[in-house]
Amino acid sequence: MIADQDVMAAVDARAGTAREILRFVHAHPELGHEEHASSAHLAQTLAGGGFKVERGVGGMETAFRATLTGARPGRSVGIVVLYDAVAAVRPDGRIEPVHSCGHGPIAGGATAAALALASLRDRLAGRVVLFGCPADEIHAPGTVARGGGKALSAAAGLWDGIDAALYVHPEFINTVSQASLWMRRDQVTVSGARTLRQGVVTAPMAAWRNLCAALDQVAPDRVIAEDVHLHGDIEEGAGLVLTATFLLFADDEAGIARTAQPLREALPGARWSEGRLYCGVRPDAQVTAAVADAFKAAGRDFVKDPPPLPFATDFGNISQRVPAALIGVGRPGGWKFHTDEGAAEFAGPDGEAAALAVAQILALAAARLTEPR
Repeated sequence: MIADQDVMAAVDARAGTAREILRFVHAHPELGHEEHASSAHLAQTLAGGGFKVERGVGGMETAFRATLTGARPGRSVGIVVLYDAVAAVRPDGRIEPVHSCGHGPIAGGATAAALALASLRDRLAGRVVLFGCPADEIHAPGTVARGGGKALSAAAGLWDGIDAALYVHPEFINTVSQASLWMRRDQVTVSGARTLRQGVVTAPMAAWRNLCAALDQVAPDRVIAEDVHLHGDIEEGAGLVLTATFLLFADDEAGIARTAQPLREALPGARWSEGRLYCGVRPDAQVTAAVADAFKAAGRDFVKDPPPLPFATDFGNISQRVPAALIGVGRPGGWKFHTDEGAAEFAGPDGEAAALAVAQILALAAARLTEPR
């Protein structure tokens, strides 16, 4: 196996690349499935570092797969890299792309880790594959319409043949998450007619009242009314349509159905459509052990038993197919996620430090996991 000090030195030599990528991504904020500039810049950087790069993989224009084959036989390690921005809703209703979730440090750190390993290719075992996954942010219009890039890449079979999957995200503590919520986006449509003369309450209006009552039966952290519209014409006899989109959360797949049940029972004649299921994270003991050892080699603490993540991530879909680790790189006091203050944190010195930490942990863990068993 490549010595830890050699991996760390190779990462340190690419700290400038990590910072440059971070700054480029922050200077080009793009929403999910629209990340053309950032995706192209990352792909070009990796191609220049010796990776074989395929763009537009999995039917996604802004996705890519970059592969490096080591000089020795071994296993294949896949690394997730993100580069989409948060869809920040401004007071006037505008949606503005803002990098307030740490994707700049992720892009910079993952790319620096990959290039560091490329510089050690003559001693590297197996393969390192960097997966550019668009559309991490679930509320972006493109993500709503098409789904998250990690789930789509898994469904397209891009992770087939990968022996271990690594995904690092800035968090509050250094850890590997052992559990996260499951999620599904459902939509309901109710149509009806308004009859002003008879004072009849329309089906859509009654449906909205029933939905509100049903929501009171569900834990408030398990259903989010993401988008609700009542549209039509107020003229007598004209049609009205209620459409509502809900994010459903649960601890497992069966729990998603239980969460949806009171909503469906409240609207027995409505048209329901179920979205893509985002699975909970399934941890792997061997991959977790390799990551924990990487934190130790980098001189960083590691929390073995973290609290479950209070949200869903489509990396869960990858972890259901490939032994995986969702890695948190912590910062004292955490981050102000999804705020303008958070965007400033990630663009500043703390974001650059996080990018270097991401690079260290990914490179050290990948060097371990590519070794033959």
